[in-house]
Amino acid sequence: MDLSGGGFRTSGLEAKIGERGGIPDTGGLHIAQYDLTNYRRNMNRHLSIIMDLFHLPKETRPLPRNAIIALTLFLYFLELIRTAWISDDSAITIRSVMNFTHGYGPTFNIDERVQAYTHPLWFLVISGFSIVLENVFFTTLLLSCSLSLAALWFLTTYYASNFWAGILASSALLLSKAYVDFSTSGLENPFSHVLLIALLALSLKCTKTGKSLHLVVFVLTASLLYLNRPDMLILIGPIFILVIIKNLHNRTTLARALAIGGLPVLLWTGFSVFYYGFPFPNTAYAKLGTGIPIVELGRQGIRYFLDSIRRDPVTLASITLGLMIGFRSCFFNKILASGILAYIVYIVSIGGCFMSGRLLTAPLFVAAAIIARSALVPRQLIMLAIGLGVLGGMNLNATLLSASSYNNPIIGADGVADERGFYFQRFGLLNERMQPLYYVPLWDVNERMVVIMCGGLGFSGIRGGPGVHLIDCCALADPLLARLPAKYTPYWRIGHFGRQLPTNYRESIEKNANLLTDQQTWAYYESIRKITRGPLWSLDRLWEIVRVNLGLVDKPSWDMYRNHVVPRSI
Repeated sequence: MDLSGGGFRTSGLEAKIGERGGIPDTGGLHIAQYDLTNYRRNMNRHLSIIMDLFHLPKETRPLPRNAIIALTLFLYFLELIRTAWISDDSAITIRSVMNFTHGYGPTFNIDERVQAYTHPLWFLVISGFSIVLENVFFTTLLLSCSLSLAALWFLTTYYASNFWAGILASSALLLSKAYVDFSTSGLENPFSHVLLIALLALSLKCTKTGKSLHLVVFVLTASLLYLNRPDMLILIGPIFILVIIKNLHNRTTLARALAIGGLPVLLWTGFSVFYYGFPFPNTAYAKLGTGIPIVELGRQGIRYFLDSIRRDPVTLASITLGLMIGFRSCFFNKILASGILAYIVYIVSIGGCFMSGRLLTAPLFVAAAIIARSALVPRQLIMLAIGLGVLGGMNLNATLLSASSYNNPIIGADGVADERGFYFQRFGLLNERMQPLYYVPLWDVNERMVVIMCGGLGFSGIRGGPGVHLIDCCALADPLLARLPAKYTPYWRIGHFGRQLPTNYRESIEKNANLLTDQQTWAYYESIRKITRGPLWSLDRLWEIVRVNLGLVDKPSWDMYRNHVVPRSI
């Protein structure tokens, strides 16, 4: 395989085929210029040779393409059923959904307005469907499986311009442990994949035609992707900028598309500032304001990728292949590849994630989209398929052959866990102990109590019911702790940045009063309390929202909470 030059070149056998009407040696021309009709004829000729080698009967060749796609989707469906699970992080969202649908508001703790979920769109979709289906656990898994199947179907039938490359890309997804793990899990990944493939298809249209409707739907899809997971803007940023530049000649149409398509983001942000008091999820403040130097986070980010290589060699190999094809092909694919690269840099800069592979599924999906539209010649496809089979075969027990006995509760020294392996025995679809899937607890406030914890927040909150207020030491669901630095320790774990509780903080929650002893912390908490607990339409509350977001309220001593010991109570 010669990967030199401006594109994937043909050499040797491929050059001879080109002389007979197959794919000519392009000399580095864009992949889009290949003659796909001759390519398909050439591919079928190679398949016939392979059939003869294995003495397959005539009636089996070639398989109808629809049958191959159907078989791929069926295998994926079986894989989803065998690996479906619900993660504890998704249970945080589910608890918020249960509070919302039972009239307590879209909050994690019912006495505090805090956005403890990262994905507003996913939260709203689960909420709407769970009202109809009446079982939030079943709803979450049903949506995840349906969206995952839809994304794969759209990739192979609509987006792929090269059928066999599309099948290769789909096979990479089916053999990727990260992609399989987070095709369910209850997190937003499947919805992100559907929105990504829709955005890529629309961007192709918008860069060619620039029709008003296409532009509006393109910007709308980008908006929904942001609301589903805000950091997706990094991944799609380059292609979004390309579409904008391509349509600058028609500024009126472009301005209309931006205004209409961007409306969901403006509406949600306005609601978030009004209701929660802040424009971004509480999780963003908790994870980005830890005080940990970026160099340390970068080292952890590299460990995150090393963990992926060890557990799941298919994922990074497929992303690398997508980058190689992207940067050596047409300008459109170069832009997609630059988005993948930017997102990888972003993952490293934030230290990755404690869930192995979770952040890699979106760049993997875009890489698969690049592969699906490539014009790899038959020999290249066969070689890549063999390589993919070898890498995928090393991990089949976690993908296609995963069973109800799947279990991996060990957390490595790098703090990264096989999250499905950690929870599958308790919350896997095929596991008999998956009690929440079959039984939704009564959601009434009985005894009120306060519990301090970090980790396992989601299912602990569901088991405790709406009357339990969970003080999250990792700050994902706590509005004050999210704005304090993490306590210094050289042994921190990614995604679990422990905070010190201000003195008398638990007593303050229990008595719904500000009993903090440090005056600077007391003043800042007074503002937070007014925002998250005060009357929604109070002018004092609205003014406090402005003051806190503009940094006009002094924060507690950074050094005290970062480097010194703070007693919990006196």
